[in-house]
Amino acid sequence: MFRVASAPRWIGLAWVCVAALTPSQPTFGAGGSLTVSVRDEADEEPVITRMVLERADKPGRRITVRKTVPVGVGLVLDRSAELSLPDGPYRFSMIRGPEYRIITGNFSLERTSLDDHSVALPRMVEMLQEGWTSGDCCVPASPYSLPLRMASEDLHVATVLGRTDAKPIAGRDDDESPENDPSWINETATHESGLVFYRHEASQELDVNDAIREDDQGQVADESKSLLPVERMVQLGSQEDVKIAVENPFAWQLPVWLASGQVDGVFLLGDWLRLDRRILSVTDGRGPPGANTVGNQAIGRWAEKIYWNLLEAGFRIPPLAGTGDQGRQTPVGYNRLYVGKPPRDYNGGPLKATRVESELEWWNAAWKGQSVATNGPLLRPMLGGQLPGHVFKASPGDVLVLQAELQLAVRDPVEYLEVIHNGKVHYSARLDEFAKAGGMLPPVNAKESGWVTIRVVTLYEDHFRAAMSAPWYIEFEGQPRVTQKSVEFFRQWLTDYEARLKQLPVGELQRHVPFVRAARKFWTRKAEQVTPTLGLSTAEP
Repeated sequence: MFRVASAPRWIGLAWVCVAALTPSQPTFGAGGSLTVSVRDEADEEPVITRMVLERADKPGRRITVRKTVPVGVGLVLDRSAELSLPDGPYRFSMIRGPEYRIITGNFSLERTSLDDHSVALPRMVEMLQEGWTSGDCCVPASPYSLPLRMASEDLHVATVLGRTDAKPIAGRDDDESPENDPSWINETATHESGLVFYRHEASQELDVNDAIREDDQGQVADESKSLLPVERMVQLGSQEDVKIAVENPFAWQLPVWLASGQVDGVFLLGDWLRLDRRILSVTDGRGPPGANTVGNQAIGRWAEKIYWNLLEAGFRIPPLAGTGDQGRQTPVGYNRLYVGKPPRDYNGGPLKATRVESELEWWNAAWKGQSVATNGPLLRPMLGGQLPGHVFKASPGDVLVLQAELQLAVRDPVEYLEVIHNGKVHYSARLDEFAKAGGMLPPVNAKESGWVTIRVVTLYEDHFRAAMSAPWYIEFEGQPRVTQKSVEFFRQWLTDYEARLKQLPVGELQRHVPFVRAARKFWTRKAEQVTPTLGLSTAEP
């Protein structure tokens, strides 16, 4: 029989649900064919999941199965599947997004017998019922059924770069949709040079190639010249229903994009965090400088450091998470964003997240920063009784005492849980230390403008696996926090970008000049806005 991993336990304000580090591995025998079915442990209903199947005697050799949908790392097991495979020993894992425990096991096939086995998937937490709805902000187009892949990962929102497949799903009637409610898919996003352009009206598809360049006299320019990404940003960003996100936070153009004033979101988790292979360096942009440039987690931590410097430079841009345009072999929703919203009848009392009721409402909450980005831990945080994205306002001389609270479910061993205040660690603890403290977090005492975020980092070895809330903001006299060190961080980035541009032919270089000049002026003005008392404070990783 299958054995369920350790049960969840309450620790103060945090519900920490930790799967066993060595999941049970039952063994069963079969003939040349084995039929495997999967059900939810709670209600015994059949469910869709992702299954990774390998030869036990040849580790790392993944197996495909006829009439199933491949998902890069594994395949979709649509309630049940017949495994007709060569004789031998096999190992399997069943993974249904981060809210379920991972079930592993093994079996062997011989020529003579048949067998059937049912697997029960235990859920750790049901985020949707707690008001948090999951979404993937950037999914590459694929010939394989997206609704089926979303259901296998317990994912509810997906924004696709192109059209999804509409062919019938093998084993289902033409009108039989996968059991996944809600399931909202937006096909109007377009990717270009590290940017994603979103249009949130389903009746209109966004095509960045429709943007028209004009010269100084308002005449249509030579259409044979493609627009620069920043030119598309300026033109499309003026449209009310268009939002623009930086999908590649390492892009050399980042300081120019930020200076344009058209950036609505930045990917904190993206296609540099993948299950199919390790990404150890930045090939399309600026890599991490200094000593911390090697190791499996370096790129993930570099993306986080860029985002923190962005906050320290006075921007209020929410984090996003998704597969990314280069993550075609990564299961949909591996990097995901959970969003919630305040209840409609909220009157200032204790607050809990409430489910969104549409794809458009999901995105509205995401753009407000009412979110948590994750590729593993399930974090439901509050600060001062408010969801992420809230702006606390105060006057000079005030001291805001903001109590942090959280619920947390984790499957991987956790390295640390931290409260970050203005780029510095305000509180850090291992889970056992947190439990000994009764699940209590020390309050944040804010005397100046700034921001706060809560993050959980795991000990997962292949890459950076973590959860981080969108920031809460603290505003004194209506002024954001702007530090000299973070402004200089982006000014140096711009200088390095200019040096690269100088290698271009003169004619091509001239197209970039006005935007680089505008960016220089922007960052010079930023330097003049540095909060006087902050000096050289910086965002530490």
